[in-house]
Parts: sequence; structure tokens; C-alpha cells
Amino acid sequence: MFDFLNPLTPDDFNQKTEFLIEGFLPKHLITMIYADGGMGKSWAAMGIAKFAEQAGMNVLYLDYDNPMSILKERGVEQNLITACLNLRYVHRSKTPMQALEMLTALEDQAIAGRFKNTLIVLDSMRDFSDVNNDSKAMALGEKLKNLREAGATILALHHSTKNGGNYQGSNNIRNSIDNMYQLTKIDGPEDEIRWILTVKKERAPIVDTALSIKPDTFEILPIDIETARLSPEEKQFIEAVKAILIKSPGINKKELLEAMDYDKRDKTANNRLDQFEEIYWQSEKIKNVYHYSLTES
Repeated sequence: MFDFLNPLTPDDFNQKTEFLIEGFLPKHLITMIYADGGMGKSWAAMGIAKFAEQAGMNVLYLDYDNPMSILKERGVEQNLITACLNLRYVHRSKTPMQALEMLTALEDQAIAGRFKNTLIVLDSMRDFSDVNNDSKAMALGEKLKNLREAGATILALHHSTKNGGNYQGSNNIRNSIDNMYQLTKIDGPEDEIRWILTVKKERAPIVDTALSIKPDTFEILPIDIETARLSPEEKQFIEAVKAILIKSPGINKKELLEAMDYDKRDKTANNRLDQFEEIYWQSEKIKNVYHYSLTES
């Protein structure tokens, strides 16, 4: 009786959350990254796609957003298509299928395990549906969930609202995806693009993450989140202290502050010395006077 139900059994609960990038991108779930235009969402997705392929995954990159001239300028041919044998880069200029048709064709193959060990990238969501229409956004979410249940890891790029504070479109988008990040571009070396990705929804144990990419190779790497969050003034202060401690290890607090043109009673400077102690430097109290040296790390 009711054989068609095929209910869950205890064996179905033996799965653990597995990450492609630890703490950031869980496998077999739907993750959305949203940001304003020009923040480098596609750069991040391309770096993640290459990372996934090199980690042994199959990758489907569905690009219905970027023009071919941009792909050529960025080196997609060399750094993704030629370099990654298990990556298929689908572009609107090459396929007769519209974006939603492509997704539906993949969904038609979404039987159990069909997309195991496969990363599917959607660039970007508004090309695959009318994201402002509740029913169409829900239908898009159902397709993504069907792909997820067939084993896929899904990374969907999306645009933010005009003020950048939220994603565009229906609340059904949020209801359908598993994890969501807001991406913010930050300053970094000239040969890198850097971002902070802030968690906005979590069904897996994900955390705020900082990433960088080398545009000439598409190599993507996690970077220390606390360092990424530093303001320019904090970075300048840290580098100044480190430079002095390299030349004068063991210098006392008064001499250290004066060497940076601060009064010993400057509240901001004293707070920053305390804030970054045990991270960049350490202090030792000798006869009621604090002496500073760099940490071993």
C-alpha cells in the first residue's frame, strides 16, 4: 500500500555537509551571491569554477550575461575553456536555447545522482527568469531545487537593488535558495581583485568570507577576513607599528607612539595598540612600563 510514496529511511540521513571551499561554498546546495554591477561577481564565479574543476568536479558555467568581448578581454579562453577539461562554458551567442530553456533541459535530466560532483553556475539569475514576478521566481527556484536533489552544487549570481542593500526581486528567491551572500569589493594589490562576502541566509554552517582572485590566472584564494575588514587608517597604523618594531624590538609604549607622531595619551592610538595585540604584536610589562615586540606569526 502506498508504494509510490518512497518514504525516507534512516539510511538517507548519513549525509554530512561537504564544502568545496571550507566555510564558504557547501556542496549539493544552492548558494546565491548578489552585488551591484561592477563589483566583480563574474570574476569571483569564474575563479570558483576553475577551483572546482581543479578539485575534481565537473563544471557547467551558464553565462547569459557577459558579452563575448568581455570574455575575450578577461582571458576566459585560456584560463577556463582551455585550462579546464571538465568545464563546459555555455554562452548565449553559441546556443539556440534561451536561458530558461537551457535550465529546463538540464532539469529534465535531474534524476537521482545525475549531477553528483557537478557545479552549475548561473550568470546571472535575472537572465533565467523574471525575478520580480512571484510565480516565475518560484518556478525558477523549483528548477534549482530539482537540480540540487539530483546532486548538483549550484552557484547563482544575482544583482542588488539600487541602494545595494538587498537583492533584486521576489521574496520567493530567498525562500528557494539555501545560502546567500552579499558581495562587496575591497581594496587590494594591483594584481588582485578582493571581496568580502557577508552571509545573508544560511542553511549550512557558512561564515563571512574574504576571497581574492588573480585575474591573469583565475586563481582564487581565501584571505583572512579580519585583515580584509581593516580600514585604510588601521592598515596604515599596523604597518607603521610593524616597521618600528622591526627596527626597535622591545621599545616602550611612549617611545613607540612618539615615533609615529602620537601623544602617549592619544585614545585612538592606544585603543589600536590594544585591538591588534596578540595579532601583530605583543607587549610585556616591565616595572609598570609596557614594551612591545612583533608576534612570531
